[in-house]
Amino acid sequence: MGADEKDHLGQDLGRETLSAGEAQREGALGEHGEQSLPAMDQNNASNEEKLLGVVEQTRADVGGESFERVREVLVQRLEETGVSATDAQIDEYARQVAGAAE
Repeated sequence: MGADEKDHLGQDLGRETLSAGEAQREGALGEHGEQSLPAMDQNNASNEEKLLGVVEQTRADVGGESFERVREVLVQRLEETGVSATDAQIDEYARQVAGAAE
């Protein structure tokens, strides 16, 4: 993984994008008033906020399943989203999510 890809923070690396506000102010609309560039959310969540979001989505999808299954899903989603967590955090959240149906 290159230096630019280490912590993407939800950004589109190397792609021309504007925030929603910039798109409205800076002419991202084409001559017919159509949006011509992607507009990105302006609010960058912290790693902790992203981690909690991944945990909540995992709880909704596999809550109450075995610890091993929940941990597997958490690790996969954290890797896919570029969100960092320690093994201890992953284990603790996996225990919480696995016990959600109890």
